[in-house]
Amino acid sequence: MPLKIAIIYNDPPCEIIIPNGEDEAITGVLEEVVAVKNALISRGHEVEKVPLRLPLDSVPHVLRNIQADVIFNLFEGFEDQPHTEPVVARMMEDMGLSFTGNPSSVLDLTLDKAAFKNVLLDAGIDTPDFMVLTPANIRDFRLRFPCIVKPRDEDASHGLSPENIVSNMEQLKEQVVRISSRFRGSALVEEFIDGREFNASILGNSVHELIEISEIVYTLPPGLPRILTFDSKWFEETDYYINTAVSCPAEVDGDLRERITETVLSSCRTAGCRGYARVDMRQDVDGSIKVLEVNANPDITPELGIALQADVRGMTYADLMQKIVDLALE
Repeated sequence: MPLKIAIIYNDPPCEIIIPNGEDEAITGVLEEVVAVKNALISRGHEVEKVPLRLPLDSVPHVLRNIQADVIFNLFEGFEDQPHTEPVVARMMEDMGLSFTGNPSSVLDLTLDKAAFKNVLLDAGIDTPDFMVLTPANIRDFRLRFPCIVKPRDEDASHGLSPENIVSNMEQLKEQVVRISSRFRGSALVEEFIDGREFNASILGNSVHELIEISEIVYTLPPGLPRILTFDSKWFEETDYYINTAVSCPAEVDGDLRERITETVLSSCRTAGCRGYARVDMRQDVDGSIKVLEVNANPDITPELGIALQADVRGMTYADLMQKIVDLALE
């Protein structure tokens, strides 16, 4: 049955879409909005785009004026304010609005990668050993090198470059200072797992179904660490973009597939995921699967991530968008 659907998203003002090195991710959201809108229109729905803009206290007025059966939530938080993502979801909950994807509690929980890693550990789910460091407490460092230093509460590989892999205290201090100064005062430092890298997505509310498993395949020149840098996602002329590929379905034997599946489903169940989510993982030298993060409301750009995995399973992009809407209306 045709529905009225409103797509909400963070529409940055023109003055912040500037060559700052990371504006590609911002404009990528706008391309995603167009793809979702076209897919839903192809299924017969009436679709309206509703951009959200600062100040935050103007958002409730915009939400109250939406006339739709369901809101397709593509809002990822305002620039440099990632915690506004769960805040807007909570606004919709308080208004009794139906919206796609995860509830505010899940967005809040998984946004703080360090805090959520403790939740995973409490549930018996393996994750690389980690610390939250600042320039003031770096002397407390107790992990084993090499480590990766990254923002505690960002996605889309913001802030990640080859230099984020550190092998000594001098490099560690430099990166902790850089990340802390750029991303809200602290850095997440993990022991670096240089093994096979997988991700897998789920669909479902109370019961989750794994769609498919992908592997990130690196063919990088010697000396470049095997990580998903910002360049590997957004800048086509770089070594990282050219030499980073996705294999889907991943070439895994039955035992490994079973262990990855159980890890993904357990992680999403622990987080309380609803609608759709993606789990990023690495395999260590002993063959164990370690969860890097659970990405609630992950990127749904066509031919990437969850959309690629759905395509492998025989779902068109329009099928996937319709399924996400159906889950929101359950």
